[in-house]
Amino acid sequence: MLSACAAPNIDKDFKLEKAASSGIACGSITYQGGYASFRLHLEKLGSGETFKIEHGSSQTLNPMLAFKGEAPNPALKQTGSVFAVELPLGRYVLKSWRIGQGMAQVWSTGPTGVEFEVKAGEAIYLGNFHFRGSANFGRLLTSGTLTLKDQSERDLPAIRNEFDALRSSPLTQALTVGANFQNVGGASDGKVTIPIFVPVVR
Repeated sequence: MLSACAAPNIDKDFKLEKAASSGIACGSITYQGGYASFRLHLEKLGSGETFKIEHGSSQTLNPMLAFKGEAPNPALKQTGSVFAVELPLGRYVLKSWRIGQGMAQVWSTGPTGVEFEVKAGEAIYLGNFHFRGSANFGRLLTSGTLTLKDQSERDLPAIRNEFDALRSSPLTQALTVGANFQNVGGASDGKVTIPIFVPVVR
């Protein structure tokens, strides 16, 4: 399991600077199935630094909230959200992905083959990361897949509308137009941890 620094979305007043030591990675995370935490774990090549991009919440301490559902995002016409995160300059690889839903955890088991470069004062569109549940234990997810797809025609207007800093900034693309990669990270593994409650004897 990776321990990664959370990469929050950029602030409303964020500005891209050519002389900066960082750039922006943006895209969208969508999903089919129940509400959960959907996470992308990035690793900076060379330094080994790791960063986490996340949509949703696992609700580990309150599993009933894991099934509360979520309204579709109007701009994406799917459940999920766009993201735009600031990252240090350099090359990155999508090291793994992970889904957390209440007591269930699902994660990728193989290399993703997804690499990109963050350049000073520039923004790069990574694509749409679409999670799909493929097996369940009761209502809990026990298996899943990730598809990486070019959805720039849909995503870029939504990203620019959400983040002021990107409204007039050029965006490079990590994917070729129309790219569609299935089963990113290979087959998944997972587990369901059943909590044991010990009664208090008075």
